Amino acid sequence: MTDERFTELWTDYLEGELDEHGLAELRDLLEADESRVTQAADLFQTHRLLGLIVEEEPARQDEFVRETMAKLPRSHDEFVGRVMSNVAQTKTARQEPSQQETAYQETARDGHTFRGRRRMWGGMWVAAAVLLLAALSSVMLPKRQREGGEAAATRIDVRLANSAHATFFGELSPPVGTVLAPQREYVLMSGMVEVAFPAGASAILEGPAVFRVTSHESLALDVGRCSVHAPDGAEGFRIDTPATRVVDRGTRFAVTVSETSETEVHVTEGAADVYERSGPVAAEQVAEQAAERVAEMVAEQPVQTRLVRGQAKAFVAAGRLAAQPVPFDSNVYRHGLPDRVMSYEATQAVGGGAEMLTSVTVQRGGRVMKIDVGDLIATRLTWFKSTEPRAFLCGGQQLPVPATDVVFDHSLVTGVINPDGSEQPLASDPILTGDAGTPGFAVRFDSPVFNGPGADVVFFDLQTFGNPIDGDAFHVSPLVFRDGLKSHTIRRYDLTMQSPEAQVLANFYVHLFAQPADSVAQLRTLQAVQQRQAMRFRGLAVGIDLSDLGYAPNERVEGLFFQDALDDKHMVDPVFIAGLPELN
Repeated sequence: MTDERFTELWTDYLEGELDEHGLAELRDLLEADESRVTQAADLFQTHRLLGLIVEEEPARQDEFVRETMAKLPRSHDEFVGRVMSNVAQTKTARQEPSQQETAYQETARDGHTFRGRRRMWGGMWVAAAVLLLAALSSVMLPKRQREGGEAAATRIDVRLANSAHATFFGELSPPVGTVLAPQREYVLMSGMVEVAFPAGASAILEGPAVFRVTSHESLALDVGRCSVHAPDGAEGFRIDTPATRVVDRGTRFAVTVSETSETEVHVTEGAADVYERSGPVAAEQVAEQAAERVAEMVAEQPVQTRLVRGQAKAFVAAGRLAAQPVPFDSNVYRHGLPDRVMSYEATQAVGGGAEMLTSVTVQRGGRVMKIDVGDLIATRLTWFKSTEPRAFLCGGQQLPVPATDVVFDHSLVTGVINPDGSEQPLASDPILTGDAGTPGFAVRFDSPVFNGPGADVVFFDLQTFGNPIDGDAFHVSPLVFRDGLKSHTIRRYDLTMQSPEAQVLANFYVHLFAQPADSVAQLRTLQAVQQRQAMRFRGLAVGIDLSDLGYAPNERVEGLFFQDALDDKHMVDPVFIAGLPELN
């Protein structure tokens, strides 16, 4: 009865259906009977023999054994030693020569050998054998030893290479360069991330998406979309979905997985092979942890579908995988993340926090470039109007003379803040004189800004966690409208409160005005009361593409008009605005 119960529990475990109570019972049975270790040796011997069946060349047989041994957890010394003491036999230990010959020479009635079929089943059983060994060692070993194995697994050097507007469920976005934890479930709620693999492959994931890094050369995608580029040397990279395994053959392809696990594959370049995934997903995940290169055995299985450039199919698992051609869409594939402000550098104040901007890193036209602050095109405040009294300036306890010079410096904690605005963006020229002047503020660039690829102007805003995490919304408009020009509203910054690249700022003072300021002159002359900010603020940033305002490529722009979007009680707090230099 005990053996039957063990078999039942073991089967449930492999199928991913064993609960915590059953797992505890299984562990007790294993620890109570030393013969279970012998069974583990038998399982490993089966794994080894089946691997040798698949690999006919002696050199490849030896390589297979070495690879298998390398996959055993290093911290399992005692367990492995006991198991491997029973595995010193050759591949004939359990099979008579005549049986081996029969296995290779058995012929079907139509005259074809069964070798191909044996390869297919051999490959499947190899994966099963690896799974058995991995699962057994996981159950038998003490927690402390398992943690040692897990620590070794975390050495998979798969990194977050890039991020754009990325938000993750229940956590901040990992900083760029972070090594992603293997088998950890990442839930990308919105935005995009690029994941880089050691051999050179990369995957761009678009939220919402749920994914896991499963090895040095594979990624599991449960739902969402990813675009894969595998250059020379990274062939064989794969994406596992609940229904399929998509293997790169030197290509660019996109995979989209719906909530019902329907998988669409679009091949932009080269080719990709799509296989049906067999067995419970949970069991497959354990197998991935034990032997990350079990995927090599897939090459021995018949190809379910090969897709080449310009082809696309949808795959549905309903008992058996079914493939349906769909129209190829080249726009499904992402060649890169969108142009944006990526990060910035600043000096640190004596009391801590970022203070003086020194450089900004942007992606423009797909090119990443770091621009020194001295190469940016400075601005001059030419108009300001508010309709209510509030804090209009921020900076040190004592402001410079004239006070509006805070707009022109490189500090991230000085600026003209809380401008007025409008719920509706401008559709005609702002009025920049007299009592009828348009609420908001205007700036002119020291030299015209060239409308090139991507962002042409950088805009920094100071923000705290009591404010919108995506940044305060604002309208940006031409100073002079004409046919084709329009206002543009920015509601989400490139660097938000959730971005690791958004730095904590130095402490500063706000200067409270007792009456509205309806001109730049009044900002310089009205009396104000200083108030030190107790909360910590962060420096958010966004790039403004002049093309979004309707300006033609290569057109030069002399100035812009800004208004708060008045979509909530919070006002935009610009502390630095500058034009980007013309691309070479």
